[in-house]
Amino acid sequence: MALLTTAVAYLSQHIPSILLTILIIHLTRNYFTPGVSHIPGPFLAKLTNLWRFVDVARGKAEITHYRLHQEHGEYVRLGPKVVSVWNVEALKVIYGVNRGYKKTAFYRVQQQLAKGKPTKTLFTSLDEDFHARIKRPVSAAYSMSTVAEFEPFVDSTIRTFFARLDGFAAKRSVFDISTWLQYYAFDVIGEMTFSKQLGFLQQGRDVEGIIKSLEELFDYAGKIGQMPWLDYVFVKNPVWQLIRGGSTGAVARFARDRLHERLSQDGSKRDDFPGCQKDFLTRFLEAKSTHPDVVDDAQVFSYTVSNVNAGSDTTAISLRAILYYTLKNPRVLSKLQEELHSAVQAGQITVPVSWKQSQELPYLDAVIKEALRLHPPVGLLLERVVPAEGLQLPNGPFLPAGTVVGVNPWIIHRHAIFGKEVDRFVPERWLRGNDESEAEFQIRRQNMLGATLTFGAGPRTCIGKNISLLEIYKLIPSLLLAYKVCALPSPLFLAICDPWLTGGCYRLN
Repeated sequence: MALLTTAVAYLSQHIPSILLTILIIHLTRNYFTPGVSHIPGPFLAKLTNLWRFVDVARGKAEITHYRLHQEHGEYVRLGPKVVSVWNVEALKVIYGVNRGYKKTAFYRVQQQLAKGKPTKTLFTSLDEDFHARIKRPVSAAYSMSTVAEFEPFVDSTIRTFFARLDGFAAKRSVFDISTWLQYYAFDVIGEMTFSKQLGFLQQGRDVEGIIKSLEELFDYAGKIGQMPWLDYVFVKNPVWQLIRGGSTGAVARFARDRLHERLSQDGSKRDDFPGCQKDFLTRFLEAKSTHPDVVDDAQVFSYTVSNVNAGSDTTAISLRAILYYTLKNPRVLSKLQEELHSAVQAGQITVPVSWKQSQELPYLDAVIKEALRLHPPVGLLLERVVPAEGLQLPNGPFLPAGTVVGVNPWIIHRHAIFGKEVDRFVPERWLRGNDESEAEFQIRRQNMLGATLTFGAGPRTCIGKNISLLEIYKLIPSLLLAYKVCALPSPLFLAICDPWLTGGCYRLN
């Protein structure tokens, strides 16, 4: 007993020293992690993921990553076991089909709570077998051939959007176009999923605070995703959920309410109405009938969460980027308007512009691709875990299993494969050059497309990619045809005028 008392007394007196020793040992082990210890990067990043957390919290992680890669080259160490890659060949391996590179816990942080339980969606699921199993019943609904059938929904929302713009034009009011683009994106996904606009455009406000909630979610996920274990401290802690009685996240609650609203109105039996366009919910419920072993009510709910979560914010970001870069560059705007006007005069396009018509506008395609190259919706690593066989980086070290490796779309889109002046907005890089043969252009173009990560890559490419492209390729040309748009001296201020037939002008800020 005396010996135990002495030991306890000794430990109590030396706890600070013991804890400091343990911390030093832990940080030292982190610094000398096998396989990554010689990869250059910030000193603190080699010791702890807290460096990544702070960097993301500052809000300019993509700029930090770009600077580090310019300083250190193709591979940069961003954490004790985290490597950022700026190499196209390595990209093809990391995101290749059947390569075995699984998503990290970063994505688990983004799983919305429904009655206290995380909702695994097509985007946030870490289990590749589970992802493949739940994707198979609905993948056809997201193919471009099927998505094109959703055009009437998009056209309906565009008309509502333009009605609001006409209202501002009549009053010559100042308004924030970026906010209204997000309202548009939400209402489109509402039309496509539930055959009903969600009210953002009509009410001119953030319905149920969902946009604010999404912004908070992404801000939280970006930071906490650098140290995922913190998610179990702040949100997914079983004790917290017991106290809260099983909480439901805002996005999940929003999707659930819209789902229940639709089902209570028509029981989802849309086939009872001849000529009625099938929405995503109808197709999800059909999948429940054809794949009962995979799709149940909970999975139908998960699909709707995926649509609302991923189908709105990223599309809004893309639309803002395209409009921003186009208006900031008068030469590009003039050239694009010339292409659109010529197509109208030739009877090739109408307003709203159809998907098929938009595919016959090469400069529009170049403008959109270039804007999404310079400003992809994601500015963090698309993290993956190195599988059991490890990864030999081209012209670099061998990474052992368990290493977190990834490519930041913002960084890879500034790779030399995209040509010269990669930091400048030059849509012409996506078009055939004067001294370039068709064969040379196609090879160069395919190389650029192969390095494009706007919607991810490989088997985990965003399933809603075609939805987003449909919205973008229809709205941008339709907007520029319906309204006279110009840029004010400051690139932070945009101007959009009344329809040409009425004249007059109002400003957006």
